Amino acid sequence: MSEPISAVNVAPRARPSRLRDVARLAGVSVPTASQALNGHARISAGTKERVAAAARELHYTPHAAARRLSRGRSDCVAIVPGMNMSGFFSDLFYRALLSGVGTALETEGFRMLITPAVRFDEQAPQFVQMARAREIDGMLLAGAVDVHWARRVLEAGTPVVLLDNYYPEAIAPAIVNDNTGGAYAATSHLAALGHRRIGFVGADVEYPFGSDTRAGYRRALRDAGVSADPALEVRCAIDAECARAAAGRLLDRAGPPTAIFAVTDMMALGVINAARDRGLRIPADLSVVGMDDIELASVTNPPLTTVRVHKEDMGREAARRLLDLIHGRDVDPAPVVLPNELVIRGTTGGPHGASLC
Repeated sequence: MSEPISAVNVAPRARPSRLRDVARLAGVSVPTASQALNGHARISAGTKERVAAAARELHYTPHAAARRLSRGRSDCVAIVPGMNMSGFFSDLFYRALLSGVGTALETEGFRMLITPAVRFDEQAPQFVQMARAREIDGMLLAGAVDVHWARRVLEAGTPVVLLDNYYPEAIAPAIVNDNTGGAYAATSHLAALGHRRIGFVGADVEYPFGSDTRAGYRRALRDAGVSADPALEVRCAIDAECARAAAGRLLDRAGPPTAIFAVTDMMALGVINAARDRGLRIPADLSVVGMDDIELASVTNPPLTTVRVHKEDMGREAARRLLDLIHGRDVDPAPVVLPNELVIRGTTGGPHGASLC
């Protein structure tokens, strides 16, 4: 027979400290204690320190929801992935941008809410509904987002900053990579190595990234004295397998390119796979340059020559500008274009196989 379970004396849980307890210990009113903890400018430094000391002694933690209500802010920023990605965490480029955004927001005590990727339809997406309901203080729209919905967010009174995209009419501040300059640097590098048949695997997108990179590629050819050949240009979705197929069409031509610039690193990896499918050696038979400098770029075989985009800097700068808007500070709506740099590794060499890394 089992032993009877004996009664156990459990001490009652201590009641959490409340704001009125802090006020009583500090010798101030409850409103004064609340203003002191929220950093109100009307409260003297001595009173703020006395209230802070009382809060520490009582292990008082302000109720987050009540605090946000009293300040008229949610202390929350929404991050909206555009139609050109399935999500931040599966995209190496945007994952790095997100790290920069998170660092800047955390410093200011703001939370980050990631919404589902945007798709075009007639119903207002979730992020527009959140803006209208005042559930967020600001919004970062990353990549390809319909300008119509961006305007709906702005009409709701919610500050917006565009990340890795811009609209020519400058409806909101934007932070972008110098895509034209990056494409120019990549193509110029290939031309300087002696290549004259330089292929272009571009992005089949409607937003400026597609046209900006093509413009940089063509300008570099012109400045190098190389005639542009539309037959050496293909565009496809920003995807490694799509780039593999597109590059295959270039390499199967009667006069194939000796070098290819692909506008993202993942697309460049697709180009390399297409070359290897045909028994070509990198860079002896085909030089390849990408753009982004994602984590994989330095560990491919051979390591990928690419244009390094300062992704975390882009994220931090976008978050800082959004915080400026939230705090009521003036922000220039013109796009901020961040510089990049060419990183020469092992996938480029002269047209006869002289590697340069």
